[in-house]
Formats: sequence, structure tokens, C-alpha cells
Amino acid sequence: MIVVDASLFAAWLLNEPDHGPDHAVWDTLSAETIFVPDHWPNEIANALRRAVRTKRLRVDEISSIAERVNLFEIGFAGPTPLDEIGQLVTEALEFGLSTYDMTYVRLARDHQYPLATIDGAMRDAARRLNIVLLPA
Repeated sequence: MIVVDASLFAAWLLNEPDHGPDHAVWDTLSAETIFVPDHWPNEIANALRRAVRTKRLRVDEISSIAERVNLFEIGFAGPTPLDEIGQLVTEALEFGLSTYDMTYVRLARDHQYPLATIDGAMRDAARRLNIVLLPA
């Protein structure tokens, strides 16, 4: 399993080669189960919405692009337990991340899975926690 950040996945969906990882990373991801937080589909949907609003994508292209998600085996983590909200906020502040981004880092740390992300702050947090990163 590999924890996959929505920004990395959205870059692939939107065919943004300057922002996404190379083909070798996608070969790795397609051979593994992707593990994501429960809010991940909403982040992907919002990336598509933003692409329409910025004229990088037409409305009539959304369905076919969104269907590409089904090419991957995806496992979902449960929501953050209510008694962990305070710890999530504290860790997010410590690492300079949003709570959404900290959720990815925590999943990778807690399950000892690699983290696939192109987000610099998330990569820095993962390095500090000795989490394996993709792309390397």
C-alpha cells in the first residue's frame, strides 16, 4: 500500500507533466493499492472543478477524466476519530501543514506506508518522520 496525496493524483488526472511524477512512479502506483483518507474523493473532485474554472478543462471532459480513478485499487482510511482532533491540529501546526495534508502524513507514519506526494511541505514533514517518499 502507498498513501497518495490528492494533488499528485490530480496532476496525473489533468495531465500536468510539470507538476506530477514520472511514468515510473505511476507504474509503481498502478501495481499497488492506493491508501487515502476519506476526504480524498472530495479533493479530487475539487481539483477537477478548479480546472474547469481556470479553463484547463471543459465541463464535458469531467466524466471521462473522473473515470480514470477506477483504474486504481483504492483503500480508504476511516475518518479521524473525534478524540484525535486536537492531536491532528497540534501536529499540523508543528509541521506547518493543513489538517488535510497532515492526515496523509499521519496515515503514512501510522501504517508505515510510503507517501506519494509532490507537495514540498508534506515531503519535508515526511522526511522529518523518516517516511519513505515517492517520487524518491
